[in-house]
Amino acid sequence: MPDKEDARSDVRLTYNTIIQCTKCISEGKVVVYAPLLEIQVMNISREGLCITTEVEFKEGALLEFDITLGDTLYKSISARVLWSIKDEDRYRYGMHINYISGKLSRHIYQIENRLFTSV
Repeated sequence: MPDKEDARSDVRLTYNTIIQCTKCISEGKVVVYAPLLEIQVMNISREGLCITTEVEFKEGALLEFDITLGDTLYKSISARVLWSIKDEDRYRYGMHINYISGKLSRHIYQIENRLFTSV
């Protein structure tokens, strides 16, 4: 079976941060997280991100979350679950960011450039 992460066309950057998930919309049901659900980011690109958590989401679920890149907080980002892999008690998800803002896209691009310039 091919690695599902390789389906992404943009460069994936290993980026250690936590997203704070505010809600999940799946199969017509809305779950609001209070307190916020903290989810570990494994990597990020201008198209999406890969996350890992103990929480199970269905493929197609829409997550809304806040993410901090550097010193900048991006609020109310939404991303759809494209695929999932279960590994013992954790799940890994490939997410596609919906309607990525120019500011967030530029920020990820700048992170890419700093990474490749310093190599």
